[in-house]
Formats: sequence, structure tokens, C-alpha cells
Amino acid sequence: MLLLRLPLDTLELIAEALDDRPDLLSLALTCSTWKSIIIPRHLEYREILLSVDHLSIWKHLAERPSLAANVRRLVISDSEFYHPGVYLTPISGSRWQLPTTLLDNLPDSSSLYDQQSDYPFIALRNMRLLKTLEFENIYRWCQGSPDVLSLFLAHIPTVEHLVLRSSRSHGTEAETSSDDTQQLWELPNLKSAVLTGMPWERKYLRPFRSALLSTSSLQVLHLPHFVGYGPDIASLLDECRFPSLTELNLGWGWTFDTYPYAQRFLEVHPTIETLTWSYAYNVHLQPGSLPRLKHLSVSHLSFVRALSVAREPERLCLETLGDLFLFSSDLPMDLREIDGTTVRKLSIKFCDSLTTLRAVATFFPSVTHLSIHGSVFIRPKSRWSRAFRKVVRRVFPRRIANRISPICPRVEDVIPLFPELEDLSGSSFPHGIAASSLQDIRARFPKLRRLEPFDL
Repeated sequence: MLLLRLPLDTLELIAEALDDRPDLLSLALTCSTWKSIIIPRHLEYREILLSVDHLSIWKHLAERPSLAANVRRLVISDSEFYHPGVYLTPISGSRWQLPTTLLDNLPDSSSLYDQQSDYPFIALRNMRLLKTLEFENIYRWCQGSPDVLSLFLAHIPTVEHLVLRSSRSHGTEAETSSDDTQQLWELPNLKSAVLTGMPWERKYLRPFRSALLSTSSLQVLHLPHFVGYGPDIASLLDECRFPSLTELNLGWGWTFDTYPYAQRFLEVHPTIETLTWSYAYNVHLQPGSLPRLKHLSVSHLSFVRALSVAREPERLCLETLGDLFLFSSDLPMDLREIDGTTVRKLSIKFCDSLTTLRAVATFFPSVTHLSIHGSVFIRPKSRWSRAFRKVVRRVFPRRIANRISPICPRVEDVIPLFPELEDLSGSSFPHGIAASSLQDIRARFPKLRRLEPFDL
């Protein structure tokens, strides 16, 4: 092969250009030369999942810049057993993905612990081609001044995809006071920012806003839940303009005082194609808002109606409509401004009866992917007391039990309603399905390709 006659440095650059591990493995299996270059120097270092307490790994990456430069995705999580103020040697397990082949002999853990503050930041400087950083449980790392999270973000100016998950399930308690002296973050190459979980500490809001304003190529933005935030925090969205934004998740927790800021943010970003917003208040959008929207996930139909009004005289055309709470068989009247024939993916969180689902299926005849989760097909509530209902169920189990008890949907009841259905999933369906039933379903509905968790 003429390619292998190139200098070794050139072959290294070719391997360096491949970000995905499957592509690297395929190239490594072509010949022994590529195998010696890629395994383990590239293959083991493309994606690393570790804890801040994996001191030997951080030391290894800090002292081997050529290997650290091969990292593309870094996930920083908690130790298996973490307690504030107590140091425990991390225990390796399936949740970690660590490079081991080229790892030097482990030094004494006590000497590593004395120097641990420098190794992670030196290693991050060496990761000159790092593209994705994921931080688990940021509340563990938000204490002190400067805190660990801010120091980490200050050392990754080239990162393109940032995922920060906030959780108070374990770790230190989060401070609620704001810090005006917090260092601002600069992430000029940022393309996606995914912030999940409970609300952030206030001291991080302005630095993160600074990071967003420092980039002109942001395409994906997921905001944390807005529980407990007021207009002073929501107003931070006013000056944010992202000309390339295509996906937005506003989370939940918005109030009557804060939702106007989110509404104005939507109106000035016409490039949004995917929107998720769990919101309960009536919204009035300006005419022509969100002209490119194709995928919408909302809990309440009031926003769908507001979007339909903003699109008049044209009908609203969506490909995905999700997380709906359906309460009435008259829903097609509420959605009359939507072109139901364009919807391909439909997600339902609540449906009060099979009659309602039939009406929805008639209105959306082209659905190919259907997901039903949560409470579905609940019978009308009984006026009897809980104790009396128990007695009635025992005395008249067949005659009255179904009238006063919730029932789960059957696959056989749902599939015929959607003639184009190819994928059906949902937590409300029974998990155990006999093989004979699967064969019968495959024969009766040839278009169906997947019935969670089975591939037909």
C-alpha cells in the first residue's frame, strides 16, 4: 500500500483526524502497521470516563502530552464512594473507561494526593484536540474560590460540546449566594451546550452567559430547570442572540413572571428547528415566529395553538410532536390549524381513554413512530371511598372492578389505529410478550419493524 510509505508523523496525523473509535478500529484492523499506530495510543484515548479522584490517570495524562492530545471526549464523574472531606481510592468498574495499556506503575497514593490539584489542569492543557466535555454532578465541584468547575472550564477554550449535569443527590450542598467576582468563561468554539438537572447556582449564570456570548456558532442549547429563578435571572436571555441556533430545550419551572423572557427569546431566533418546553401558561407569539420549527415537544396544547396562530394563514406543519397530555376526544378541533398528515413521530405522556387515542390516530394518519409513556387509558374516577372500593372488588370482581380501576393499553388495541406505524414504544405496555404473540403481530402488521424492546 502506497499510503504506508508515508512518514510516520504523517500516518499519525491521519489517525489523529479520525474522532470516532469505530472508525479507528476499522482502520487498525486493515494491517499491522495501522494496528501498531492506533492501538492503544489512539483507540484507548479517544473517549475517557473517569473521576477527579483517578489521580494516577490524571498524572499519566499530564506527563504524556502526546497521549492526552488524542482525547476527544472526556467525562468527569464522581468516585464510586464519595464523601465530602474524605479521600478514598477510587474503585475501577464498568462505569469507567480508562486507558490502561501504557499506564505507568502506580505510585504511592498519598504522594499523589498531595499533588493532585495540578494534574487535572495540566492534563486539560495537553488535550489540545478535546471536543466534548461532560461533567457529572457539578455541585460537588462548585465549592471554594476559585472552584474546581470554573478552573476546568478555564482550561478548555477549544471545546465544542459541553454537557453539565447538576444533581444534589449526593455531594456537598449547593450555595445559593451569588458571586459577582466569579471569573467569566470564554468558549469561542462552542457548538452545543447541554445543561441538565436542577437549577444552577447563581454564581455560574453570568459566567455561562459570557461563554455563550463568546461563540458565534452555537447550534444546540439546553437550559437547566428554572425552578426558583425570578425575572432577574430570566432577563439574562434578553441580549443573547445565536444566529445558528437549531435546537433549544427550555426545561420546566417557568412562572408567569419569567415566561415572557423565554417568549421573546423564541421570537428572535427564527432558525430553531427543534423545541422542547414544559410550560403551562398561555403564550402569544408574534406573527411569523419560529418559521423553521419541525420538532416540537410540549406538555400543553396552548403553545401549539399559539404557534398555529402565529403561522396564519399557513397551516402548521410539524414532523415530530411529543410529550402531550391528551384529555378529550375533541382534540382534533383544538388542533384544526395543524396539518396532521405531516406528523411522523408522536409522543404521548397521558391519554384519558381509548376513544381519545382513536381521534388522535384519525387526525395523525401518517404517524410511523409512536411512544406512549405514563398514565394511559384511565377509567372515570369512582365516587366511592377507597375502603368501600376494596370491598366491592372482592365481592364483584368481574362486574365492577374494571369500572373503578386504571387499565393498561394492549398492543393489539393501539397498533390497528395507526396504519403506517413502524415503531411502538412505551412504559405503559406489558414488558413480557410471548413469542407466539410476537409472531402473530408480525404477521398481522407487516409495516411494524420494532415493538420495544423487540426488533421484528
